[in-house]
Amino acid sequence: MKIKLKKAITHKGQEIYTLDMPLEELTGNDLIEVEKQLMQSGEVPIVTDFNRIYLINIAAKAAHIPVEILKFAGAKDFTRITNEVRNFLTLSDSDEDDQADNQPKLPEVYSDE
Repeated sequence: MKIKLKKAITHKGQEIYTLDMPLEELTGNDLIEVEKQLMQSGEVPIVTDFNRIYLINIAAKAAHIPVEILKFAGAKDFTRITNEVRNFLTLSDSDEDDQADNQPKLPEVYSDE
């Protein structure tokens, strides 16, 4: 997943205008690692899937960028990033299928030929 940022962030001397977060490549172990890191730092989220600290840490892990960089993203970009991660983690495949099923369908055309 790629997110076009409204305001560039700087990492290693380069400005980043598009954040590449291949969330689908994350594993359960990645999520556990982030939770462990947060617990060790004393930042223990009660409900991880809706906690911005947890979500931005997951985004950083997926993007291979230090979380400190993403924490300084503009407020709108930060919110969009965390919302995208939350949606990825909480929407089930059936939710996505349901959304696709709700799209208008074209009538079927039959031919006698």
